[in-house]
Amino acid sequence: MIYSMTGFGRSSIEDNSYGVSVEIKTVNNKYLDVQVKNPNFLNFLEEDIKKTVRKKLDRGRADVFIRCQKKESNISKMYFDSNLVSNYIEAVKDLEKSLDHDFKLKLSDIMQLEGALQIEESEEDEKYLKELILSQVENALELLIQMRRKEGENISEIIKTQLDEMKRIVKEIKELAKSSHDEYKDSLIKKLQEINDEDLKLDMDRIYLEVALYGERSDITEEIVRLNSHIDQFLLTLESNEPKGRKLDFIVQEMNREVNTISSKSPNKRIVQNCIELKSIIEKIREQIQNIE
Repeated sequence: MIYSMTGFGRSSIEDNSYGVSVEIKTVNNKYLDVQVKNPNFLNFLEEDIKKTVRKKLDRGRADVFIRCQKKESNISKMYFDSNLVSNYIEAVKDLEKSLDHDFKLKLSDIMQLEGALQIEESEEDEKYLKELILSQVENALELLIQMRRKEGENISEIIKTQLDEMKRIVKEIKELAKSSHDEYKDSLIKKLQEINDEDLKLDMDRIYLEVALYGERSDITEEIVRLNSHIDQFLLTLESNEPKGRKLDFIVQEMNREVNTISSKSPNKRIVQNCIELKSIIEKIREQIQNIE
């Protein structure tokens, strides 16, 4: 089972005190990066939220958006700082005397004076808020994981089709490699016959030696075996339950290495063309696995 790193999950709840909404969006990232955006009064929960996300995800950038609206005011007490207001009033009276002008100070003016009106808020029930918020984070994560799993299944099917095509091409390369030696021998004899006098006998031992040297230089048997092994290993890794993105990326690198070696060693044009097709498929697979957790 593979999981995509792209997904979205949302969960919300309302009770008598709060309306809570949690959204989690994930995208590709080499490592797990969790970012939390929440109201200031929930800052005490940020590390708990990150720990909850890290328990469920292994890779990707996860943006967690939390909205929490209080249904009732948590103001427990409101009062004027009488000493401060008295000082303000005395200052105004002094100014009125010096300027011989009545400013007609009103209550609304006093309320706007900095520090005049004091508001005391009741403390948040942090334990209750923690249970409420984290429960919604977990619900959103479950929906996110479901989406990532479904997207991962789609990616898996695409990659398996591409691997089947790779196997077909590798099989064709293997068959072409078998016939290359005989083709090279026949071509060499034909060319020598064209340039030799009729009475001059061909040195078949020298020809067979040349063919043997050609076979040694262009032998791609080991590369084909390793490439098939990488394909099988890739399929096994796809079906494993462990995080596999980094491992698959390594296998793809090894696939590409073997194809490059096959292409460089073989003078057969059809084999080279097949290698170009293989490299194109490998690049498509590489793009797909960039989104695998």
